[in-house]
Amino acid sequence: MLRTKLFKVFAGLVLAFGMLTAFFVIRTVQARIMDEAQQRVRLNLGSAWAVYQASLKETETVLRLLAAKRELLALCQAPAWDNPELQSHLEQTRIAFGLDYLSLISPDGKVMMRCAPPYSAGDFRLSNASVAAALQGEGGVALALLSDAELRREADGLAERACLALDSAPGTRPTPKTAETRGMVIEGAFPIRADTRLVGVIYGGLLLNRNEQLVDHIRDSVFRDATYEGRPIGSATLFLDDSRIATTVRLPNGNRALGTRASREVADRVLDNGTAWIGPASVLNERYLSAYDPLRDARGRIIGMLYIGTLEKPFRDLRRQTTLQYGALALLTLSAALIFAFFYAARLAAPTHRLVQAADQMRTGRYREPVPRFPHAAEESNILVDAFNQMAGVLVEREGNLLDAKAKLEKANESLSSLNRDYMDMLEFVAHELKTPVASILTYAYLIRTGKLGPLSERQGRALQTMDNNLKRIMEMLRHYLNLSRIETGELAPHPVPARALEDIVQPLLDSFEAELQQHRITVANHVPAAMMLRVDLNLIREVFENLISNAIKYGREGGTLTLTGLGVDGLAQFGVRNEGDGIPPDKLEAVFQKFTRLTSTPAVRARKGTGLGLFITRAIVEAHHGTITVESHPGEWIEFRFTLPRIKEEEK
Repeated sequence: MLRTKLFKVFAGLVLAFGMLTAFFVIRTVQARIMDEAQQRVRLNLGSAWAVYQASLKETETVLRLLAAKRELLALCQAPAWDNPELQSHLEQTRIAFGLDYLSLISPDGKVMMRCAPPYSAGDFRLSNASVAAALQGEGGVALALLSDAELRREADGLAERACLALDSAPGTRPTPKTAETRGMVIEGAFPIRADTRLVGVIYGGLLLNRNEQLVDHIRDSVFRDATYEGRPIGSATLFLDDSRIATTVRLPNGNRALGTRASREVADRVLDNGTAWIGPASVLNERYLSAYDPLRDARGRIIGMLYIGTLEKPFRDLRRQTTLQYGALALLTLSAALIFAFFYAARLAAPTHRLVQAADQMRTGRYREPVPRFPHAAEESNILVDAFNQMAGVLVEREGNLLDAKAKLEKANESLSSLNRDYMDMLEFVAHELKTPVASILTYAYLIRTGKLGPLSERQGRALQTMDNNLKRIMEMLRHYLNLSRIETGELAPHPVPARALEDIVQPLLDSFEAELQQHRITVANHVPAAMMLRVDLNLIREVFENLISNAIKYGREGGTLTLTGLGVDGLAQFGVRNEGDGIPPDKLEAVFQKFTRLTSTPAVRARKGTGLGLFITRAIVEAHHGTITVESHPGEWIEFRFTLPRIKEEEK
């Protein structure tokens, strides 16, 4: 029978599709379970960081409060740093708050008092990043590494606590070291001030080697004593490089796995590349869903890792249980589908096949005629045919409309591009043609104004001065329009050459602006180093400095200061141009770099004329040199532009 044959074919398809669907669904469910587990590990890592940051915050709070104590201020201002009573009080404070060491330092970086045995003093801590920052007036807390000798100076017993024998298990990175003698510490330093004067620094720290309290607190906060089959479900570890210095992971004998090391794969990813590791990993022959994040010191160097892990076995068991349940459900569903297919195979086969053909024709662009209704098919099939025909008609009509719209858009875009090219060509032609006669007029105006072509009356001199100012503004506009044309047409291509920042660029411009500076009584504070070398297009970068200095004079306060700075940062030179004046509101700072933008915040600013192109061109030139430019302002006080340019280092000269 035809129905039987159709049923056999349909049954084969149902079974094949059902089994394939079951396979993919099971795989998807399994993957989803593991994805959820990994997401939980990510969240757990975030919780671990929160506990770790809380420990840093606690240390910071203690040191910050101590730095504000009047007794410390009085001691730091005394002729001699000798106060046994205060030293005893600080030692009690150190013990009460769980710090391993606490010390006072003079403004020259010399340790004047340690509040832990052996109470040594007299050494200098200038190489310590936290102390160096505090001596510059910036307090803070960060991770640091202390050598064996430094640990012995800070407090008795720290070196012994820090020392760990290393275990080089298979799969770890090779190392010649057999023991780790360095200590990883949470260390902070804060300045002690008398008004604004630095009179001393207080610093202290907490040794993390063998710090069971911290890792236990992390584990308990994240996993809340959860267990699985009698074992803790989670673990936490602090690594110094790839060695465990504090951990909740235990060896088979029950001892903490101190001195054991992370796998090579994890160490390479986290320590060498500075990226997090999240995924399954073996931890002492036990499978964990693990997350490792790099730990950095105050200078940003990676010195260790923070680890959080969850046993993989509970999720594997859940995955297996879910697979069995879904397999049983899929088998039941397939059986029901076969029974249903037996009764409806004949009525559904023909319309479905025709719809598939029509859909394939639509996909390949060969669809022409609507699908006819089937007189002997189920009514649902004909409803589906009607819906398909309606959908196909809408799609065909929409496709035609889209093609028409696309053609119109392409034509409009081509027309706009042509207009823009014509506009840019005309702009460049007009600006270029006007530049030479305007320059000639400017020269003759200067000769007449300076009396080189005969004496002038006072009234004539004022008129020529006004004409000279307007001609200079026209020259500036022409220069800006020429540069705008080069930018819009993509012809702004720098030709870098070695140049001296001060001698070749900054100083000649300051000399050319001397008259305007004197007119506005503006003082110049030039801090651009004489030895700084750049690799730039000299003409373009002169344009950058000229635009910024000109704006600083134009919008600067009468009798104010114009400050120029230059600083070498890695392979770049960072410059700053600051002037005192009205400034710009924060919500309008980014607008200054847009074309034809002039901010008119005050009547004084509105009175100053300009093209609104100078800063747009400035940013384009800086970015063409692979640099960046930013602006910062304090309204009513100052505005500063900062930008970077390629620098030639000393060894490259």
